[in-house]
Amino acid sequence: MHGERGLVAGAAEVEITPAVGAELAGGLHPRRSVGVQDPLYVKALVLASGGRQIAYVIVDAIALSRETGDRAVAAASRLSGIPPEHIVWAATHTHTGPYTVPVFGPANTEWLDALPGKFASAVEAACRAMRPVRLTCERGFHCGLGHNRRLLLKDGRAINTWNLANAGEVQCLGSAGPVDPEVGILALEDDGGLVAVLFHYALHANVNFGPCFSADYPAVVAARLRERFGPRVVTLFAPGACADINTWGLTYRQVGDALAGVVIERLAARCQRPGPMRLGALKREVVAPFRDASTDQEERIARSGWSPEGQEVFRRELELVRAEGATEARTVLQAWRIGDVGFASLPGELFVEWGLKIKRESPFLWTYPVELGGDYLGYLVTEQAWQAGGYESLIARSAKPSPAGSAGMVSEALDMLRQLHGSQA
Repeated sequence: MHGERGLVAGAAEVEITPAVGAELAGGLHPRRSVGVQDPLYVKALVLASGGRQIAYVIVDAIALSRETGDRAVAAASRLSGIPPEHIVWAATHTHTGPYTVPVFGPANTEWLDALPGKFASAVEAACRAMRPVRLTCERGFHCGLGHNRRLLLKDGRAINTWNLANAGEVQCLGSAGPVDPEVGILALEDDGGLVAVLFHYALHANVNFGPCFSADYPAVVAARLRERFGPRVVTLFAPGACADINTWGLTYRQVGDALAGVVIERLAARCQRPGPMRLGALKREVVAPFRDASTDQEERIARSGWSPEGQEVFRRELELVRAEGATEARTVLQAWRIGDVGFASLPGELFVEWGLKIKRESPFLWTYPVELGGDYLGYLVTEQAWQAGGYESLIARSAKPSPAGSAGMVSEALDMLRQLHGSQA
């Protein structure tokens, strides 16, 4: 076992870009890809210290189901010897990647069949690359990149910013929720320089909504860090609670350059932490109740702000959810720690309000909520957002958990963080 006396780590990446011509996910309708702007990757970071080993894996995809993730984790565990409960993963949520879940289009089964092997190869390669390292924990801020994409109207509705033309003659009362401007940064280096950088930020990876494959702004951050710190550094993204956070008027390269600037500036003054580092990971199966699809949703759909064509999409989605007949899902939560930094991952698009609650109530010095990890259930809304309506508060295959179901998962995630903080898990 690596890491009996100190901290050792390795990082690796394996390309997973589909063939050009495959359909792109992220909109109400599929788009045919015509090229590659930034390759897609599965990236793995493996750490060991004090006899414990954990792996964090991030996949350039809009989302992954638990079934796909479990197959990938099992394959990685067989190759690496890391226990499955110590291999945690998330999806970047890029909107210029393949269809991976059957939401607004059919899943790319050929790509999904190949993913577990590539996922496992990335973890195995990271294990082979392990070496003694020192850890840096930093954080910065960028307050000008994201806005809360839900606006509150005087009639009590919330409407998404892209549907403002359909708001009608109703006054706007401002943003319906906050943003989270913090940039979390963990860096690992040896005597030869940086080995890996993990950064966390709460902003939807839907900035590049073009016709080519792209890992969106995290790919730009990775490219800038390699330019600054050398070609061997692997940059891994931890997607924050950004279900209701978008950018406005910026290209994905501008967003990536801005975030890379924050990371580079903070790392210039980094303070390393040598020696052993407490590691741990937990997974917990929970039941998440769904929104009640048996009730009449016509008024909610009509008041959502979508065009007539968009409303028809959600009427069809509602019928598909009704046909599935499920009232709950058995899903999985993930939590892990790297020293005095805690991470909690939930299986859907997490509203920023939930992310800030996790930060506020976590016992760790630093806590970073990670969305779209372990499974995919869709939008995890608050009760306030459910009552106000809008896109995220419709009932669709991309929006299943009830507000109570989301609240329950957040509560369980906080309990897992407390357990990790206070035990030898």
